[in-house]
Amino acid sequence: MYTTPDEDRSDLFLAGAVYFVGPAILGIMLRGVSLPPVPGAILNLVIVVATTILVPILLIRYRKERISNFGLAGARSVLLPGLVAALPLIAVTIVANAVAGNPLLSGVPVVDAVSSSVVVDVLLRIVAGLCVVLLAIYATVKARTAFRSDPRYIRPTMVQLGRIVGIIAAVAAALLLVSLVVQNAVARQAVLYILIPIGVAGVLWLVHRSVPGSLLTSRPTLITPMVIMGISSLQLFGGAFEIVVRVWSAAILAAVGLALGVLLERYRSAWAPLGLGLGLVLFTSLIR
Repeated sequence: MYTTPDEDRSDLFLAGAVYFVGPAILGIMLRGVSLPPVPGAILNLVIVVATTILVPILLIRYRKERISNFGLAGARSVLLPGLVAALPLIAVTIVANAVAGNPLLSGVPVVDAVSSSVVVDVLLRIVAGLCVVLLAIYATVKARTAFRSDPRYIRPTMVQLGRIVGIIAAVAAALLLVSLVVQNAVARQAVLYILIPIGVAGVLWLVHRSVPGSLLTSRPTLITPMVIMGISSLQLFGGAFEIVVRVWSAAILAAVGLALGVLLERYRSAWAPLGLGLGLVLFTSLIR
């Protein structure tokens, strides 16, 4: 069924708003709830699904749209280029975590449940990460028609947007390094803030090289997945150090969102960004 730009904008804003405020609201409602490992994991999974892909699924059914409109009917062979694009960040994350001695960007579950099963935790993290990637794919497709904009070539537009998040990440990393110098904790933690952006830059470089110079898109189409990926880290609460860490994290995730959006526009298939997301979910904890 055909949807108007106004309908696409409203669907996009609704899905994004639920993703942004939903976990916080549910966290307040469920504060103090303590469940055994398995029920706790199931509840966490329900929360993730409800705040990421449930709204898009309901909206797709309500608008009587086809799943094929969102790239899931595209060529599955492009899953491999997505996985290959994830390799630089996977390699850098492994090295950074080995040196720093702690997991990168590990999140705190909404429900205070201590899981004794590594398998349950891993499966929950994989599902949660892929749900976020699917939300970014949905938002990118909606943004194609939701915002009227002049077509632009993908490659220079990608470079422009990548520079913006790169500058933000660099400034945040510099502030974090200064703070760590004061705390005499540079040797271990600084590796995270320096190497991870390098890995993300490697991902963007591989994706950029795969894009033909003649392909067109619009800035809002690429900005949308950047916002979707980055907003989960923008929580302006806590001390100054925590806020800067969140800004750094948001810039890193926005860069990943840029790569997801470009892959979707490049191949017109959801399987390419899903390949990138799968690689990052399995071997890093950036997407959660």
